[in-house]
Amino acid sequence: MRIRNVAIALLATMAPFTFAADKDVEALLKQLRENYQNVKSVRFEVLATRPDTGGDDNPLTSVVEYRAPMSFRIVTTAKSMPAGKNLTVISDGKRLYTKPPAGEVTTKTLNLDEAGTFINLEGLCFWDYKRQLSTAKGANMNESQLRLLKHETWKGADFMVLEEKAPKSNVFVRYYIDPKTKFIMRTAVYGLEDTAQVVGDYKITKIDMKAVVPASAVKIPGT
Repeated sequence: MRIRNVAIALLATMAPFTFAADKDVEALLKQLRENYQNVKSVRFEVLATRPDTGGDDNPLTSVVEYRAPMSFRIVTTAKSMPAGKNLTVISDGKRLYTKPPAGEVTTKTLNLDEAGTFINLEGLCFWDYKRQLSTAKGANMNESQLRLLKHETWKGADFMVLEEKAPKSNVFVRYYIDPKTKFIMRTAVYGLEDTAQVVGDYKITKIDMKAVVPASAVKIPGT
């Protein structure tokens, strides 16, 4: 796959990472946190391919509706799911409702670590930016090695790319950031020890920053 070859070439040529994020990285993370915090309502779609779910033969499409500060609805479909069935996850800010394509429907106290389904930071950051986009103690990037590439072209478009080596998760991640809006548009995840191993590729294919998500869209069924 071309994506694997690109990752190998980049790792072979880039300078060593440092554990402490530099000023440019910290400034970008601050800008990203502020941008996500300011979003009150958005609707977008994420296309995900992962080896553990069938790779390119079984792409997963997640339609996400977010309403600040902590409410969201994620509906995921895939070829492997029964006809007319999907995975639906809803948060009303306090509880998490999960309806799988088959099996038991559950409603329990919201735990953000269980709320991602088949999206990554390109989607999670709308409601979990404080934890995801910080190197502070207790945050998810605290033990990561970070590096910022200010200019990179992917599929004819220009991006900033934040690269993360995360020993705790054993992954190497590349976050493709729109240089104008400062939102993450793609999260490409590789194995840390074997950077030719694609763990997951998550791309925002549609986004409507002006969408008004009604309270009814993020209401837990039966409440």
